[in-house]
Amino acid sequence: MNSPLLRMDIERTNRANNLANMRQRLDKEKLTDDEVDKLYDIVQVTDGLFNRNHIRYTIEGGTLLGAVRHGGLIKHDNDADFDILQDDIPQIKALAPQFAEYGLEIIDVPGWGLQVTHQDSPGLAPDLWTDGVRQWTSKWPFLDLIAIGWNEQLQRYVLAQDVAFHDYPEYYLTKSDWENAFERVPFAHLHLWAIGGEKNRRAYLDRHYKNWNRMIEMNMDHRSNHYFEVEIVCPLSEEDLGYRARSKKATTLKKPWTEENGKNY
Repeated sequence: MNSPLLRMDIERTNRANNLANMRQRLDKEKLTDDEVDKLYDIVQVTDGLFNRNHIRYTIEGGTLLGAVRHGGLIKHDNDADFDILQDDIPQIKALAPQFAEYGLEIIDVPGWGLQVTHQDSPGLAPDLWTDGVRQWTSKWPFLDLIAIGWNEQLQRYVLAQDVAFHDYPEYYLTKSDWENAFERVPFAHLHLWAIGGEKNRRAYLDRHYKNWNRMIEMNMDHRSNHYFEVEIVCPLSEEDLGYRARSKKATTLKKPWTEENGKNY
Protein backbone atom coordinates (compact mmCIF):
# COMPACT_ATOMS: atom_id res chain seq x y z
CA MET A 1 0.00 0.00 0.00
CA ASN A 2 1.35 3.44 -0.92
CA SER A 3 2.11 5.79 1.95
CA PRO A 4 0.19 9.09 2.18
CA LEU A 5 3.37 11.00 1.29
CA LEU A 6 3.98 8.83 -1.76
CA ARG A 7 0.38 9.28 -2.90
CA MET A 8 0.76 13.06 -2.52
CA ASP A 9 3.94 12.98 -4.61
CA ILE A 10 2.18 10.96 -7.31
CA GLU A 11 -0.76 13.38 -7.33
CA ARG A 12 1.56 16.38 -7.59
CA THR A 13 3.44 14.76 -10.46
CA ASN A 14 0.19 13.95 -12.26
CA ARG A 15 -1.05 17.53 -11.87
CA ALA A 16 2.24 18.92 -13.14
CA ASN A 17 2.21 16.57 -16.15
CA ASN A 18 -1.40 17.47 -16.92
CA LEU A 19 -0.64 21.19 -16.75
CA ALA A 20 2.40 20.76 -19.01
CA ASN A 21 0.24 18.86 -21.50
CA MET A 22 -2.41 21.60 -21.45
CA ARG A 23 0.25 24.23 -22.04
CA GLN A 24 1.69 22.30 -24.98
CA ARG A 25 -1.76 22.02 -26.53
CA LEU A 26 -2.35 25.73 -25.96
CA ASP A 27 0.91 26.63 -27.71
CA LYS A 28 -0.19 24.63 -30.78
CA GLU A 29 -3.29 26.82 -31.10
CA LYS A 30 -1.31 30.05 -31.42
CA LEU A 31 -1.20 31.94 -34.69
CA THR A 32 2.07 32.64 -36.48
CA ASP A 33 3.22 36.26 -36.57
CA ASP A 34 2.07 36.57 -40.20
CA GLU A 35 -1.36 35.17 -39.27
CA VAL A 36 -1.64 37.67 -36.42
CA ASP A 37 -0.97 40.50 -38.89
CA LYS A 38 -3.59 39.11 -41.26
CA LEU A 39 -6.20 38.83 -38.51
CA TYR A 40 -5.68 42.37 -37.26
CA ASP A 41 -5.91 43.69 -40.84
CA ILE A 42 -9.16 41.77 -41.42
CA VAL A 43 -10.64 43.20 -38.22
CA GLN A 44 -9.52 46.74 -39.07
CA VAL A 45 -11.08 46.73 -42.54
CA THR A 46 -14.30 45.09 -41.34
CA ASP A 47 -14.71 47.63 -38.55
CA GLY A 48 -14.02 50.44 -41.02
CA LEU A 49 -16.42 49.23 -43.72
CA PHE A 50 -19.15 48.55 -41.16
CA ASN A 51 -18.75 52.07 -39.78
CA ARG A 52 -18.79 53.55 -43.28
CA ASN A 53 -21.96 51.63 -44.17
CA HIS A 54 -23.69 52.09 -40.81
CA ILE A 55 -23.72 48.40 -39.85
CA ARG A 56 -23.86 47.75 -36.12
CA TYR A 57 -21.64 45.15 -34.45
CA THR A 58 -20.07 44.35 -31.11
CA ILE A 59 -16.99 42.31 -30.38
CA GLU A 60 -17.91 39.14 -28.52
CA GLY A 61 -16.50 35.89 -27.13
CA GLY A 62 -12.73 35.66 -26.93
CA THR A 63 -12.33 39.02 -28.68
CA LEU A 64 -14.30 40.83 -25.97
CA LEU A 65 -12.41 38.82 -23.35
CA GLY A 66 -9.16 39.89 -25.00
CA ALA A 67 -10.17 43.56 -24.93
CA VAL A 68 -11.15 43.47 -21.25
CA ARG A 69 -8.49 41.16 -19.81
CA HIS A 70 -5.55 41.74 -22.19
CA GLY A 71 -6.14 44.91 -24.17
CA GLY A 72 -5.89 43.06 -27.50
CA LEU A 73 -5.63 39.63 -29.09
CA ILE A 74 -5.18 36.92 -26.44
CA LYS A 75 -1.79 35.28 -26.95
CA HIS A 76 -3.25 31.84 -27.67
CA ASP A 77 -6.41 32.99 -29.50
CA ASN A 78 -6.63 32.25 -33.20
CA ASP A 79 -9.71 34.01 -34.54
CA ALA A 80 -11.84 37.10 -33.92
CA ASP A 81 -15.56 37.39 -33.27
CA PHE A 82 -18.21 40.04 -33.99
CA ASP A 83 -21.91 39.75 -33.20
CA ILE A 84 -24.10 41.10 -36.01
CA LEU A 85 -27.84 41.14 -36.62
CA GLN A 86 -29.23 38.33 -38.74
CA ASP A 87 -31.26 40.97 -40.60
CA ASP A 88 -28.05 42.76 -41.63
CA ILE A 89 -26.52 39.76 -43.42
CA PRO A 90 -27.83 40.74 -46.91
CA GLN A 91 -26.38 44.24 -46.51
CA ILE A 92 -23.04 42.82 -45.34
CA LYS A 93 -22.87 40.38 -48.27
CA ALA A 94 -23.55 43.29 -50.62
CA LEU A 95 -20.27 44.82 -49.38
CA ALA A 96 -18.25 42.02 -51.04
CA PRO A 97 -16.86 44.36 -53.75
CA GLN A 98 -15.68 46.81 -51.07
CA PHE A 99 -13.96 44.01 -49.13
CA ALA A 100 -12.41 42.77 -52.38
CA GLU A 101 -10.70 46.14 -52.87
CA TYR A 102 -8.56 45.18 -49.86
CA GLY A 103 -8.03 41.58 -50.95
CA LEU A 104 -10.64 40.21 -48.53
CA GLU A 105 -13.68 38.02 -49.11
CA ILE A 106 -16.89 37.17 -47.29
CA ILE A 107 -17.67 33.48 -46.81
CA ASP A 108 -21.09 32.00 -45.99
CA VAL A 109 -21.04 29.84 -42.86
CA PRO A 110 -24.33 27.87 -42.93
CA GLY A 111 -25.85 27.59 -39.48
CA TRP A 112 -23.72 30.39 -37.99
CA GLY A 113 -23.42 33.51 -40.11
CA LEU A 114 -20.46 34.77 -42.14
CA GLN A 115 -16.67 34.93 -42.05
CA VAL A 116 -14.22 37.47 -43.45
CA THR A 117 -10.82 36.22 -44.61
CA HIS A 118 -8.06 36.99 -47.10
CA GLN A 119 -8.68 35.91 -50.68
CA ASP A 120 -5.20 34.41 -50.90
CA SER A 121 -5.19 32.65 -47.51
CA PRO A 122 -4.87 28.84 -47.47
CA GLY A 123 -8.13 26.93 -47.48
CA LEU A 124 -9.08 24.71 -44.58
CA ALA A 125 -10.09 21.11 -45.26
CA PRO A 126 -13.88 20.78 -45.76
CA ASP A 127 -15.70 19.20 -42.85
CA LEU A 128 -19.20 18.84 -41.41
CA TRP A 129 -20.84 21.04 -38.82
CA THR A 130 -22.05 19.50 -35.60
CA ASP A 131 -25.42 18.82 -37.25
CA GLY A 132 -23.60 16.18 -39.31
CA VAL A 133 -25.25 17.40 -42.52
CA ARG A 134 -24.00 20.76 -43.75
CA GLN A 135 -20.47 21.16 -44.98
CA TRP A 136 -18.21 23.83 -43.59
CA THR A 137 -15.11 25.24 -45.20
CA SER A 138 -13.12 28.41 -44.82
CA LYS A 139 -9.70 30.00 -45.07
CA TRP A 140 -7.22 30.76 -42.31
CA PRO A 141 -7.22 33.01 -40.34
CA PHE A 142 -10.74 34.45 -40.20
CA LEU A 143 -13.10 36.84 -38.47
CA ASP A 144 -16.41 35.25 -37.46
CA LEU A 145 -19.53 37.37 -38.01
CA ILE A 146 -21.98 35.57 -35.75
CA ALA A 147 -25.67 36.22 -36.40
CA ILE A 148 -27.93 37.13 -33.49
CA GLY A 149 -31.60 38.08 -33.34
CA TRP A 150 -34.24 39.14 -30.85
CA ASN A 151 -36.15 36.29 -29.19
CA GLU A 152 -39.54 37.54 -28.06
CA GLN A 153 -40.20 34.60 -25.74
CA LEU A 154 -36.85 34.87 -23.95
CA GLN A 155 -36.72 38.67 -24.17
CA ARG A 156 -33.06 38.66 -25.19
CA TYR A 157 -30.81 38.51 -28.25
CA VAL A 158 -29.80 34.92 -28.97
CA LEU A 159 -27.87 33.11 -31.70
CA ALA A 160 -30.08 33.39 -34.75
CA GLN A 161 -28.93 30.40 -36.81
CA ASP A 162 -29.69 26.81 -35.94
CA VAL A 163 -26.27 25.16 -35.61
CA ALA A 164 -24.94 28.01 -33.47
CA PHE A 165 -28.03 27.93 -31.24
CA HIS A 166 -27.79 24.13 -30.96
CA ASP A 167 -24.16 24.34 -29.83
CA TYR A 168 -24.55 27.38 -27.57
CA PRO A 169 -28.22 27.63 -26.46
CA GLU A 170 -27.32 29.63 -23.35
CA TYR A 171 -25.49 32.39 -25.23
CA TYR A 172 -27.24 35.75 -25.24
CA LEU A 173 -27.00 39.52 -25.13
CA THR A 174 -29.46 41.43 -23.01
CA LYS A 175 -31.77 43.97 -24.61
CA SER A 176 -29.68 46.78 -23.13
CA ASP A 177 -26.41 45.13 -24.22
CA TRP A 178 -27.44 45.45 -27.86
CA GLU A 179 -29.78 48.42 -27.92
CA ASN A 180 -27.89 50.86 -25.69
CA ALA A 181 -25.01 52.85 -27.12
CA PHE A 182 -21.84 50.84 -27.79
CA GLU A 183 -18.40 52.13 -26.82
CA ARG A 184 -15.11 52.16 -28.70
CA VAL A 185 -12.65 50.09 -26.67
CA PRO A 186 -8.92 49.56 -27.21
CA PHE A 187 -7.92 46.35 -28.97
CA ALA A 188 -4.15 46.55 -29.40
CA HIS A 189 -3.56 49.36 -31.94
CA LEU A 190 -7.25 49.44 -32.93
CA HIS A 191 -10.46 50.68 -31.33
CA LEU A 192 -13.54 48.48 -31.80
CA TRP A 193 -17.21 48.62 -30.85
CA ALA A 194 -18.20 46.79 -27.66
CA ILE A 195 -21.09 46.58 -25.21
CA GLY A 196 -21.34 49.93 -23.43
CA GLY A 197 -20.00 50.19 -19.89
CA GLU A 198 -17.17 48.27 -18.25
CA LYS A 199 -19.64 46.80 -15.73
CA ASN A 200 -21.82 45.44 -18.54
CA ARG A 201 -18.85 43.97 -20.42
CA ARG A 202 -17.75 42.18 -17.26
CA ALA A 203 -21.32 40.93 -16.68
CA TYR A 204 -21.24 39.43 -20.19
CA LEU A 205 -17.95 37.67 -19.39
CA ASP A 206 -19.32 36.43 -16.05
CA ARG A 207 -22.24 34.82 -17.92
CA HIS A 208 -20.20 33.11 -20.60
CA TYR A 209 -16.76 32.58 -19.04
CA LYS A 210 -17.32 31.68 -15.39
CA ASN A 211 -13.63 31.74 -14.48
CA TRP A 212 -12.46 34.32 -17.03
CA ASN A 213 -10.33 36.31 -14.57
CA ARG A 214 -8.30 33.33 -13.34
CA MET A 215 -8.47 30.49 -15.88
CA ILE A 216 -7.77 29.82 -19.56
CA GLU A 217 -10.41 27.66 -21.23
CA MET A 218 -10.57 26.56 -24.88
CA ASN A 219 -13.06 24.04 -26.25
CA MET A 220 -12.56 24.09 -30.04
CA ASP A 221 -9.89 23.58 -32.67
CA HIS A 222 -10.87 26.32 -35.11
CA ARG A 223 -8.59 24.99 -37.84
CA SER A 224 -10.65 21.79 -38.09
CA ASN A 225 -13.95 23.07 -36.62
CA HIS A 226 -13.96 20.22 -34.10
CA TYR A 227 -14.67 20.48 -30.41
CA PHE A 228 -11.87 19.03 -28.31
CA GLU A 229 -12.62 15.69 -26.65
CA VAL A 230 -10.85 17.14 -23.61
CA GLU A 231 -11.04 20.92 -23.23
CA ILE A 232 -7.89 22.91 -22.62
CA VAL A 233 -8.10 24.28 -19.09
CA CYS A 234 -5.22 25.81 -17.15
CA PRO A 235 -4.64 28.60 -14.64
CA LEU A 236 -4.07 32.10 -15.98
CA SER A 237 -0.48 33.19 -15.33
CA GLU A 238 1.35 36.51 -15.50
CA GLU A 239 2.94 35.37 -18.76
CA ASP A 240 -0.51 35.01 -20.33
CA LEU A 241 -1.40 38.66 -19.74
CA GLY A 242 -0.70 41.29 -22.36
CA TYR A 243 -1.60 40.65 -25.99
CA ARG A 244 -0.24 39.57 -29.38
CA ALA A 245 0.69 42.79 -31.14
CA ARG A 246 0.67 43.36 -34.85
CA SER A 247 4.18 43.44 -36.30
CA LYS A 248 5.64 46.53 -37.98
CA LYS A 249 5.57 44.79 -41.35
CA ALA A 250 3.69 46.26 -44.29
CA THR A 251 -0.02 45.62 -44.59
CA THR A 252 -1.24 42.17 -45.62
CA LEU A 253 -4.02 43.85 -47.60
CA LYS A 254 -4.19 44.56 -51.34
CA LYS A 255 -4.10 48.22 -50.34
CA PRO A 256 -3.66 49.67 -46.85
CA TRP A 257 -6.61 50.82 -44.81
CA THR A 258 -6.44 54.44 -43.69
CA GLU A 259 -8.69 56.48 -41.45
CA GLU A 260 -9.61 58.58 -44.47
CA ASN A 261 -11.13 55.46 -46.07
CA GLY A 262 -13.54 55.22 -43.18
CA LYS A 263 -14.70 58.83 -43.65
CA ASN A 264 -15.80 58.41 -47.25
CA TYR A 265 -19.53 58.08 -46.56
